[in-house]
Amino acid sequence: MALSACLLACVVAARPHHATAATTTPSPSASKPPVFAYYYLWWSANHWKSALGPHYPISASPLPLPATLDAAGCGTRSNYAGNTLTDVPARIYSQDDPGFIEADVRQAAAAGLAGFAVNWAGTGQPAQTVTSNPYSKRLQTMVDAVHKVNAQGIPFKLWLSYKASAVVLSHTQITNDIKYFLAKYGTDPAFDRAQSAKPTVIWQGSRKYSLAELQSVSALYRAKLRILGDENTWSSARAPYLDGDAYYWSSQNPYRNPQSFSQLATLASNVRASGLNLDRSRKVWVAPFTPGYNKQIAGGSSCVPRNGGQTLTSLFNGNGATHPDAFGLISWNEITEGSYVDPMTRYGAKDLAALSSQLR
Repeated sequence: MALSACLLACVVAARPHHATAATTTPSPSASKPPVFAYYYLWWSANHWKSALGPHYPISASPLPLPATLDAAGCGTRSNYAGNTLTDVPARIYSQDDPGFIEADVRQAAAAGLAGFAVNWAGTGQPAQTVTSNPYSKRLQTMVDAVHKVNAQGIPFKLWLSYKASAVVLSHTQITNDIKYFLAKYGTDPAFDRAQSAKPTVIWQGSRKYSLAELQSVSALYRAKLRILGDENTWSSARAPYLDGDAYYWSSQNPYRNPQSFSQLATLASNVRASGLNLDRSRKVWVAPFTPGYNKQIAGGSSCVPRNGGQTLTSLFNGNGATHPDAFGLISWNEITEGSYVDPMTRYGAKDLAALSSQLR
């Protein structure tokens, strides 16, 4: 059954904010690069309220769209003072709701995704636990969900997207967080090992850190982790301290910046030409792609229209010409930047269906 048809008929009862979800899961082809979608763990009811602002009618049914777009899919105008979002789910939810994260895992697996790159923030403290902050609690919920679906024969795994970009962390904070992650999940089968025996960690914002910091973290942890950078350029000086690159380019515009494809091709070529890793593996290149981008009412000015799935298809195919080892889909649920494929009110399941079509 095509996803567009199944999306109308197959419903995950535990996920009421999704109008639709598929129930069958294709096995990702071994000949195709796996696709991992960036997944964010900050969606609580309070986060929704903060993002929508004090004037949004949070208890309305149905929830109204919080902003309007022009005919081209940009020209964004907020309908409520203080709002920063262009879309809402069918109902305001929390990722702490029972079964919510598991339903996300099932829906993503059904669309053909290989897994999530889970964006996690530790506390930076030496004595962390699962309950130290909401991120760690929800990460454990995600791991439990992956265990459950894997036990049912559904292939789905995790990478860690380490949240270290918005705020540059100290060396002590980084080492405390990674120590916790390794102690808790270093051998956990929920984390992908298809391309490496070590769990994959994407160091978000690595380009903001000094060469000395890269050297130090590499010396401490690359024996146990495959550490990918988030570098928009690739230098011979920094290359020895990263296992590859997963540049997070969420605002790539195939219409106004068609040379972006050759820019990524050059970046990929530079990564691959920079020698082998410590374990003699070759450098990894993870190509980004996105369904669109819109931060016009959230402190930015950029907007890349979705064009009914055309943007996702164009970026997937164009960036696929770099022959990546994997793709990083930006994103499953980065709603503030407008790059989500998680079905919500404005676009429904159109972009998830376009994604699934590409993956098949």
